[in-house]
Amino acid sequence: MNATTWQRSDHWVGTQIDDAFVMLDFESGIYVSLNKTATDVWNALEQPCSTENIVGVLTERYDVSDEQCAAAVDRVLSDFQAKKLIQPVE
Repeated sequence: MNATTWQRSDHWVGTQIDDAFVMLDFESGIYVSLNKTATDVWNALEQPCSTENIVGVLTERYDVSDEQCAAAVDRVLSDFQAKKLIQPVE
């Protein structure tokens, strides 16, 4: 499991619209829509947080194995990083 600590990028804002959490990068005008899992990961990153801590939060909330949850969280964090939603804490 990835031991990196992650933090949200400062230039994204978002709101819940129906079943999706919609976010806008107010610097570039790019927007994304997050599904439930991605929204839960985003919410866990309210404060800088490690991958391990995010997995812990989600496995307490949902009936899922640590391995399944870790794989899903890694995919979401990778997607977030590619879209510049998050960055590693240095």
